[in-house]
Amino acid sequence: MSSILAQGVISVRSLSKRYGGVQALDNLNLDLERNIVHAIVGENGAGKSTFMKILSGGVTPDSGSISIDGVSYPEITVQLARKLGIGIMYQELRLFQHRDVLTNLFPDREIRRGPFIARKPMEEIAKPVLESIGLDVDLYATLGDLAISDQQLIELARVIIEKPKLLILDEPTSALNARESDRLLELVRQLPSQGTTVLYVSHRLDEVFAVANQISVMRNGSLVFSRPTNELDRASVIAGIVGEEKSARISSGAKSQSITTNTTTILEVKNLKNYGQIQDVNLTVNSGEIVGVAGLIGSGADELLETLFGAKPKSGGSIFLEGKERSTLSPQNSVRDKVALVPADRKRVGLMMERSVSDNLSHVAVGGHKHGTAIVTRSGLATRAKRLVERFGVKTEHVDIRVGNLSGGNQQKVVIGKWLEINPKLVLLDDPTRGVDIGAKSELFRLIREIADSGKGVLFRSTEIAELTNLCDRIYVIKNGETRREVSEVDEAELIKLINE
Repeated sequence: MSSILAQGVISVRSLSKRYGGVQALDNLNLDLERNIVHAIVGENGAGKSTFMKILSGGVTPDSGSISIDGVSYPEITVQLARKLGIGIMYQELRLFQHRDVLTNLFPDREIRRGPFIARKPMEEIAKPVLESIGLDVDLYATLGDLAISDQQLIELARVIIEKPKLLILDEPTSALNARESDRLLELVRQLPSQGTTVLYVSHRLDEVFAVANQISVMRNGSLVFSRPTNELDRASVIAGIVGEEKSARISSGAKSQSITTNTTTILEVKNLKNYGQIQDVNLTVNSGEIVGVAGLIGSGADELLETLFGAKPKSGGSIFLEGKERSTLSPQNSVRDKVALVPADRKRVGLMMERSVSDNLSHVAVGGHKHGTAIVTRSGLATRAKRLVERFGVKTEHVDIRVGNLSGGNQQKVVIGKWLEINPKLVLLDDPTRGVDIGAKSELFRLIREIADSGKGVLFRSTEIAELTNLCDRIYVIKNGETRREVSEVDEAELIKLINE
């Protein structure tokens, strides 16, 4: 890539883009200084993705201009973006699942010796880049056989190999564990000193404050403010993202303020083991409370909820639901026993992305019918779906639209809504706000609190420590497959220490 960006900044003026009746960008004016990490934050629909795609050549603006090193462009094509040194890592992976890792690192850019692909020099380029991001994988392994977290790091390595002058990162840690995220953030901090300007887009404000020199807040397609990070705090950024009134509700937290005396034990787990990471887990969940599960990836915390649901087989121990032992665990039996699981990966296992909102909201209740096959009609499903859409505030034009067309927060409301349709006793929430913006998170927190306050038991795992400390009444710390501690009224720093000690 060329060094054209090394001498100047990117400035956009009056940049606008409309999709049908939706104004995605509305006269956006923004300057990106060279050799810093510039974060852009905002709710889903704020215009962040459209802005990124315009800079990288994926979308043509309706009006406005983009100035690079003093040269103005009405639009940037993919070819021009590459020539100018602009690289982008999308949250949605754009990799070839059936090809090997090395091929994915050099898409359409293989090094050739005559008619043959020269894999040795490609390996020599790839290995130090993979090492810099802490990824140790076989370059000739099939990409689809690797974990999603490894694939996300490979997507990042693919872009870094191009040595971009402007690197756009879209939710780069969404599939990474805590250690992998820390390694990536350290790499991002180093890039400006190597001549790379970073445009960092994330819903995770702790990451933004840890890595960014400048923070820009967008709302409804426009810039709210752009200021140096050291002049801002979390509260002011949240207020910029969602507005002052909504910000106050988010900052107040979601723990129950009521004192409940007539609680019953919904779930009791004794000496649980599975055939993977879980060795000896013990915990209880009472009605009306949200119980957190904290632990690093690989600690057993990430396998616990699937094991309780029956998606992963247990090898020992006992699980009691309202005092009755569950001897035969399976997803179907869990549905019939009124146990719900909102999975961590909603797009792969939580939703049928090509099906309608109506189909997704109905299929659990229909599939879990206790008396054989339920008799349903299309109009009946639509009526049910409309009721749930209204109840949970799902933003959609109509219930027949593809669920894949909804924002991340609205997709998650559909996942939760379809499970609540069976009126569960126990709700298992596995990292439910992953990839969801701060505004949608506040709505999900309110919904989760309402679920608990209705007398249900909630077991909640999250990879974000602040969510656990703000939302949960009690927290179990899992390490090396065992329950190590039970804590309440703990702050973020203390919980992080307990998880890592």
